[in-house]
Amino acid sequence: MDITFKGAEGAFNFRAAAIIVHEGRILIMQDEGIPHDYLPGGRVHLHEPAEAALTRELREELGIELPPHRLVFMAESFFTLNGMRYHELCLYHLMEAPPKLLARGDAFTRIEGSEVHHFRWVDFSALAQLSFFPVFLKERIFSMPDTPEFISLDSDRPSSPGMKNSMARP
Repeated sequence: MDITFKGAEGAFNFRAAAIIVHEGRILIMQDEGIPHDYLPGGRVHLHEPAEAALTRELREELGIELPPHRLVFMAESFFTLNGMRYHELCLYHLMEAPPKLLARGDAFTRIEGSEVHHFRWVDFSALAQLSFFPVFLKERIFSMPDTPEFISLDSDRPSSPGMKNSMARP
């Protein structure tokens, strides 16, 4: 069971995502019918460690075994998507691309059940021009922290002090 719940006031998600990089490029994905790009990964199941969830999600989405390398960001995000207000906690793990994944080329498609995932490698500098989430990574991809950082973002309240790009090391 995914750690997600919806109520009258919105939804909560607990996710794990992969920042898979290789030579100045990052692997991003987009699903059919969704207007933005995002990172591979997904929801954590109840009683499942986040690293195990990420390994499972990458197996499901990419068809490869790729254990997380190291945690770089813990992000608490508040946003509205399709009229639903979300509160999300996501753990972002940095990973180097394995040769098996690189062999698929600059762009490839994978089918997971009824979902069609389109993957592509993009230069770090190209993220700024894309409709890509998480937004903070458009800048932070150039300076990954040595130790995990906490980030809190509220895209619905860009002028809220301490929320838009507040970062603190644990």
